[in-house]
Amino acid sequence: MFDCTPDVRHLEIMSQVLRYVRVDGNVPEIIERIINFFTVSDKTRVALSEEILKKIEREGLDINKRKAYDNGANMADKYQGVQARISENPLAKFVPCTAHTLNLVGVNTATAVNEVSGYF
Repeated sequence: MFDCTPDVRHLEIMSQVLRYVRVDGNVPEIIERIINFFTVSDKTRVALSEEILKKIEREGLDINKRKAYDNGANMADKYQGVQARISENPLAKFVPCTAHTLNLVGVNTATAVNEVSGYF
């Protein structure tokens, strides 16, 4: 999974997270590991997808598994977003991030109240 968020300097920082299932005997365990953080200077669809594809190739990861993106237009747009570019591989499946949508509801609601807008 890849996701961007601004840091205190207002630079976009992308995180790279691996999520996988490890089975020990008959007991499955979901493992999530942050493996990388890096600064993103260009947040366009093309630049983000190229950066993600380079990272996947450099890490030797299998792109033929599931991918998850937030629901931002530059990520999830099925015609022009990062999802569309990554999904040019016919084995890549898109999984939308429901938590991103819920977070946007909270942010948009809270920004209407000046006292709490600084928390988001």
